Order: sequence, then C-alpha cells, then structure tokens
Amino acid sequence: MLTSAIEEGTKVGAVCLGTFDGVHLGHQAIMHKTCEIASEKGALAAVFTFYPHPGHTLGKQPVQTITTRKQRARLFAASGIDLLVEHPFTTEFSSLDPESFVRDVLWSQFKDATLVAGFNYTFGYRAQGNVETLRSLGQHYGFAVLEVPPVLIGGEVVSSTRLRREISLGNLKEVSQCLGRDFSLQGSVVAGDGRGRKLGFPTANLHFTPEQMIPPSGVYVVYAEEYGYGVGNLGRRPTFPQADITFEVHFFSPTGTLYGHEIEIAVLSFLRPERKFPDPTALRLQVSEDIARATRYSLAHAAVKC
Repeated sequence: MLTSAIEEGTKVGAVCLGTFDGVHLGHQAIMHKTCEIASEKGALAAVFTFYPHPGHTLGKQPVQTITTRKQRARLFAASGIDLLVEHPFTTEFSSLDPESFVRDVLWSQFKDATLVAGFNYTFGYRAQGNVETLRSLGQHYGFAVLEVPPVLIGGEVVSSTRLRREISLGNLKEVSQCLGRDFSLQGSVVAGDGRGRKLGFPTANLHFTPEQMIPPSGVYVVYAEEYGYGVGNLGRRPTFPQADITFEVHFFSPTGTLYGHEIEIAVLSFLRPERKFPDPTALRLQVSEDIARATRYSLAHAAVKC
C-alpha cells in the first residue's frame, strides 16, 4: 500500500490531499468522498500526504502527532484507501511555490485523478495556496477539484488542533467523539524493573516515540485488541521515581511475556492522578482498588461495543 510515487500504469481515480494527523472524522469524510469518486471511475483511491509531519521540518519544536506513521497507514486502509503516497517533507520541498507543487508533484503523478481536499487545505511555500488556488490550477492543467466541508461536533470544527487541545486536557470522551474511535498509543514493550510483578500485578511497559501526543499523567482504564482490558499508569511513578515518562499496563487476562512486542493500547477512561504512596503495601491496596474500578468500567464498555 505504501509508496513514494505512483507506478506507471496505475489507474488512480481520486486522491485526497492533506497531512491527516489523527485521521479524525473530518479526515474520514474526505477519504469517504475520495473512495466514492474512485469507485465510480472504477479506479484506485489514493492518499497523498507527507512524512515526516511538516511541523517536524519547519517548527522550532517538534510537533506532537496524534497518530504514529503505522497507525495512520492502518487507518487509511481501514477507510478504504487503496494507495498511500508519502512524499518526503524536506526543507527544500517546503520552498516550492503552489504552482510548482501542483505541476511537478501532483499533476505529474495524478493526471487523470480528481483531487479531493478539505475546506482548510493549504499548500506551497508558507501555505500560500488554498482550495481556490487548486481549482484555478486545475482549470489550467485539466484536473477536477472537490472541496469537502468541515465536520462539526458540539458546534466546533473537528480538527487536529482541537484534538491536541482535548488530549492535553485529558478530555477522552471529546477525543473519541472527534476520532470516531478510542484514542490509542502505539509502541513496543520493553523490560521494566519488575516491581509490578513483585507487587502481584505484572505489567507491560510500553515505550512510545517522544513525538506521540499523550494525555496527562495518571491511571487509566485501557484496552488492547490482542490482550483485552487492563489498567495502566502513565507517568513517572512517584512512589519509585524515574526520569522518563512510561506507560505501565496490567492486563486482567494473562498475556505471557510481551517483551519486544509492538502493541496498540486504547486509553479509555481516567481513574485517578498519579500520587506517591508511603510504602509498597499502600500502593498494592490502591492498585487493587484501581483494578476493581477498571473492571466495572470494562464490563460496561464491552457491553456497549457488542
């Protein structure tokens, strides 16, 4: 599915344009329209996007992304996209003016395709181009352009900026509404210090990339497709302090050793803030209470999913 350029002879009916961080409901509407047009033409539906995120190349501080590269690709495929074209976003590429970008990058690859973009799509040097610019260039080069209106929830546009705000505030209900799914973190399981096992609650320690957007530190109800429900501590473990933020997850069902596995964990509901306990016994009692509360939540959540 992933490619850096369209192979000769590949018939693309429609291609959607954007960064698509989060693949939220607004993005999904764009992809749905792209797939619809491509199907009518009997051709492939494609996404044209960038890697890395433009903010990593242009920003003084790296942009925290809502989805990892792998998550984003999986969500594209789940939305019906046949082909993902990821163009390297370099400093040199960012200096292209709007017409050069359209002529040399888009039109050269997608001559017969309809270009689909959201209402707020911008492109070219310093975001000088917008959908109207795209339409004007389309008339010149001979391609059609379709603009997809915004998706509103609670009277506010669903956007990646809005999602970053809600995630940073820990508003998981609003986040899931905008995503159309549960918010999740993806990473690899690394060896910990074994304290969870000593306390009677073995944990999987998830290492995620620093660029991933994370909610506030605390204890959460979590879920993984392969391992079921659990409870996770996101933060620096004040009872046993450490420098780095980690996500220690105890799954209710036995999982065996997960070291080296890459997993995706949905963060469902906030239980409590992190806090320091006077001794391991007090921590063990609190974890038991956390598990009991998380179990009650998971039963209700599973019933809704069914």
